[in-house]
Amino acid sequence: MALADLDLRESPALPAPRTQEFGMTASPATAPTSCGDRLDVLDALRGFALFGIFLANIRFFSGWEFLGEEQRAELSPTLHAWADFLNLAVIDGKFYTLFSFLFGLGFALQLQRLTERGAAATRIYLRRTTILLVIGFIHMFLIWLGDILLPYALLGFVLLAIRNWTDRSLLIAAGIAFLVPIVGYAMFWCLGVDQSLGLYSVAYSIMTPGAQNPIVDLQLTHWGDRLQTSVGGGVLRIGYLFDTWRWPKLFAIMVLGLWAGRRLMRGQLLDDTRLLVAVLVVGGVCGIVAGPILAGLGGIGFQRPYSIDGFYAVIAYTFAVIPLGLAYAAGFLLLWRVASSVLEVFAAPGRMALSNYLAQTLIALTVFYGIGFGQAGQWPIERLLLFVVGVYAVQVVVSHFWLKVFRYGPMEWLWRALTYGSIPPLRRMKQ
Repeated sequence: MALADLDLRESPALPAPRTQEFGMTASPATAPTSCGDRLDVLDALRGFALFGIFLANIRFFSGWEFLGEEQRAELSPTLHAWADFLNLAVIDGKFYTLFSFLFGLGFALQLQRLTERGAAATRIYLRRTTILLVIGFIHMFLIWLGDILLPYALLGFVLLAIRNWTDRSLLIAAGIAFLVPIVGYAMFWCLGVDQSLGLYSVAYSIMTPGAQNPIVDLQLTHWGDRLQTSVGGGVLRIGYLFDTWRWPKLFAIMVLGLWAGRRLMRGQLLDDTRLLVAVLVVGGVCGIVAGPILAGLGGIGFQRPYSIDGFYAVIAYTFAVIPLGLAYAAGFLLLWRVASSVLEVFAAPGRMALSNYLAQTLIALTVFYGIGFGQAGQWPIERLLLFVVGVYAVQVVVSHFWLKVFRYGPMEWLWRALTYGSIPPLRRMKQ
């Protein structure tokens, strides 16, 4: 689950030699970063990640993830097994890796402004991240438990604390965090520690009676019950982040993004073919080997009791998800060199990633939840995949035309206004 870079912000100005080659324009260091101050390829990569996130999340929005084997076979007799296998092997977790990586990379770009502006810039960053935290809190506890904004915001504060670490220290920290889930799972298993640190029990005590069953949760029709269960779902989500060791994984990816952002500013990322090919090959091989193993073990699961299979699944997840997600990023950057005219279709939704991410939640809740059309648990996987493609295609078109008229997406505009304490112009200036 997750959202796209969640940088979701205008990139700070990079050194002048890079701006013309990659379609950026510089802006004064003392003003809020302008809309044109971006790297198109990063916007497109963010938009690509946004599509993958929706592809992964639709299984939860629609209730497919919570159906039994017989129910899935009845809805999709021929495709359900392959769809479930491919989801674990090539989709699940890989796109939140992209989002997290881009968040760390975007933070590195902002650090250049922090250096130029001094303490004022730090306050702006803290205010911006706090606003994201509030948006994420509302999204997670009142709308949909699968939110990723709140964890990103919390780790955004951590990135600020380690912003002066050397590149070597960042890589060492990322490597350690990468292995923490394996060691942590074994340690907690030996000590008998509750995987969610007791938060699952707290969450279930808050939910409306019966809503502990995910399908019942999705089918709630009373707004009061929906709100009460959503609050419990937010607590459940925090427990899930501990249960699946998501915190160190996110930290590792964001730190790698921070390191990559520094290389980007030095002109040592987008043109470093050897690095990109190495990431593509190594990450791809890890994914090809570990991905099917992870799928065969049924993934890391939810509230899964400690077991040797569970331990193997954590190992497989570690070497399947992050490496393959980074391989997707490297492959995209390499492909951009020869197919940017095709891949740039992802750029417009990528520039409005926060708005589009939240819109995906609202659309899915309207279609599948009991407070909407109540379609949860009723669609075959083929129809769900077509739904994702259709919704995202609409978002591509809407984002393209929106940005021809307006400078920011609606949520990006609100985020910017709250950050700077002033109302930025929304419409583009007429030529």
